[in-house]
Amino acid sequence: MRQLILLLIIFLCATTGVVLLLYVIALIRKARPSERTHMDPLPIALRVVWPAINILQFHVSEIMPTSMLVKRKRQLQLAGLEFVLRAEEFIAVQIVSMLIVGGVGLWTAGMLNAVAGTKVWIMLLGCVLGWFYPVMWMRDRRKRRDKDILRTLPGYLDMITLCCQAGLSLTGAIAQAVQKGPKGALGEEFDRMMREMRTGASRMDALNALADRLDNRHIKSLVSNLTQAESLGASLADTLSAISDQRRTERFQHAEKLAMEAPVKMIGPLVIFIFPVTFIIIFFPLVMEFLASTRTN
Repeated sequence: MRQLILLLIIFLCATTGVVLLLYVIALIRKARPSERTHMDPLPIALRVVWPAINILQFHVSEIMPTSMLVKRKRQLQLAGLEFVLRAEEFIAVQIVSMLIVGGVGLWTAGMLNAVAGTKVWIMLLGCVLGWFYPVMWMRDRRKRRDKDILRTLPGYLDMITLCCQAGLSLTGAIAQAVQKGPKGALGEEFDRMMREMRTGASRMDALNALADRLDNRHIKSLVSNLTQAESLGASLADTLSAISDQRRTERFQHAEKLAMEAPVKMIGPLVIFIFPVTFIIIFFPLVMEFLASTRTN
């Protein structure tokens, strides 16, 4: 009787495994790979796991709500990853990251001979970290991108102002700034704006699209001032010169603010790391001498 029950359990397990295998094969066959003809090259880390991402992104686009896909698309646009990953591909990256980090956590818990409950908690914690890590990486990339834009904006404004004062139109001045200016996120966005204008978009529409893509208050202020100056017939060169001086002043003020915050930020590392080591070095010989004297007495 026991042997019969054991054979029945083995048969059910084997049948379940075969059904799951056939289901996975059907999902893989159903998936359609994404087209990357006009996309930027992938990072090296994503190329390794891209076959799995390519399969998952097809099913993600069918399962995930539209609101979540729109939110991820906007976040990718603000981080400058719009032509690297689509929204469904980014969610597939989150799923793969969740599985990898959760598996690594479970393997680590097994190596440490943890109990079953601890293994489950470590695996769940790894899955949560793996799911949110791509989002944190994307936010960090956006912060670095915004800093790069603020750093290069005064230089671009100076070049555009000089070109306008030399007699070029605003479009020609921006083209010269893109060609001669420093490389970075702002140069890429100005270059994209010029391509949109070549395809038939008006200058103001291209500038508004630029401000919407970057979602930066300095860029929005620049576009608003240029739009107002053009509608009122004011001199674009004078407007750009005033904006450039203002941005440069704000940049120096921001640098002074960071310099004044540095001593306050150094208090934490000093109290946690430097002061204890200093006290140990000073008082250790005194403590050893005191212990030696008490022993002799």
